[in-house]
Amino acid sequence: MHAHSRHDQKPWLPTLILGAAALAFAQTAREIPAAFGPYINLQPKDFAGAKTFKSSDRIVGAYYFYWYRTETKEHIINPEDGSDGLTDHPTTFEDFSYKSVRWHKKQLSDMSEAGIDVALMVFWGAPSERNEKASLYWSYAGLGPLVQAREELLREGKRPPRIGLFYDTSTLKYNEWAAHINLTTEYGKRWFYATVRDFFSAIPPPHWAMIDDRPIVLLYAAAFAKKHDQAFVDFTKAQFSKDFGGREPYLAPQDSWKVKADNVCAWGGAFGLKNPGIAELGPGYNDTAVYGRKPLITQRAGGKFYEENWLKFLSHPSNFVMIETWSEFHEGTEICESKEYGRQYIELTRKYADLFKKGWRPPPTKKPAPSGQDAQ
Repeated sequence: MHAHSRHDQKPWLPTLILGAAALAFAQTAREIPAAFGPYINLQPKDFAGAKTFKSSDRIVGAYYFYWYRTETKEHIINPEDGSDGLTDHPTTFEDFSYKSVRWHKKQLSDMSEAGIDVALMVFWGAPSERNEKASLYWSYAGLGPLVQAREELLREGKRPPRIGLFYDTSTLKYNEWAAHINLTTEYGKRWFYATVRDFFSAIPPPHWAMIDDRPIVLLYAAAFAKKHDQAFVDFTKAQFSKDFGGREPYLAPQDSWKVKADNVCAWGGAFGLKNPGIAELGPGYNDTAVYGRKPLITQRAGGKFYEENWLKFLSHPSNFVMIETWSEFHEGTEICESKEYGRQYIELTRKYADLFKKGWRPPPTKKPAPSGQDAQ
C-alpha cells in the first residue's frame, strides 16, 4: 500500500473488475444495500459498557491486515503463477485465516502484549462487495470471527485492543461494479458512508475504539476518488450520528485529502517516520514476493531501523501513533510474530509503547564541537 503498492498494481485480484465480464455490470448506478450488520439505529443505551480514549491520551495503534485464508490460498500465493506471494511468513499456516476465531484471538492477544491499544482493520468493504462471491467479501466475512475472538479474550480477563476502521479507499475505483466514485455527488456520498456504516454495524459498540466517544476512522489515499470535496465528510458525520445513537466518527483522512476533519494521518511510515498529526512508523519494507513488482526494499537492519524511527517520534511526539503494519506479510512490514523474526518486533513495540505512554523523551544528541575557523 505504498507508491509501489498492492493497490496500484492489481494482478493479485483475479476476479476484480479488470475484465470485460465485470465491466458489463456497471456503467449505471446500482442501489446501495441496507446496513450489513445488526448494530444500526442505535440508542445511547446501546453504548453501555463502551469505553473511550480521550484526545489527551497517548494511543498506539496498528494496521491489521486480515485478508489471508489458508484453505483458498487467498493472499498467500500469487494467482498468476502460483508462486509464494508473501515476503515474510506466519510461524504456521494452520488457522491462518480471516474466518478463524483462533487466529484473530492470537493476533489480538499478541497486540495486547505489544502495548497496542487500537487495531485498525484494513477494510475493503463497499456496497459492491456485499455478495459472498465478490472478491473483497473477506472484508465482511472476517468481522464476525474477530468480534467473537475479542469477546472470548475479555471473558478470560485479557485486555485486547479496541477495534477501529482503516477505510481502504481503493474501493472507490476498484470494485465489482466497475464504478469510479465521485464523492461530490449524492450517490458518491452515500457510497462512501455505506462503507463506514457497514463496518460499524457489524461490530458491537463495546468493542469500538473511540476518541472522546467518537469511533476512529482513518482513510487511505484521495487519488482513488473521481472527485471529492468537504461535503462527503460532513454527510458521513451527520448520517453516522443519525444511525449510531448521536455519535460522530473521529475521522482522520490521509494527508492527500483536501478536507477538514478531526485529524490527519499519513501512509508510508514503513519507509520512515511521518507525522502530520497521527504519526506513522514501521519496521522497513520489502515487496520482493509480490508478482509484477519491481522490488522496493527498505532494510530492517536487525531492528535498528524501527528503533530509530521510534526514537525520532519520541523526540517530538503527537498523542496518536500508528504502526505500519501489524500483519502485511506481502510487503514485509509486519511486526506480528513471524517465521523470519519471531517475536522480536512485538518486544520492541512493547518497549517503545511503554516509553511513549510514560512521556519519556530521548536526550538531545550532542552537536560536535566546532573546529578550525568555525571555532574562532
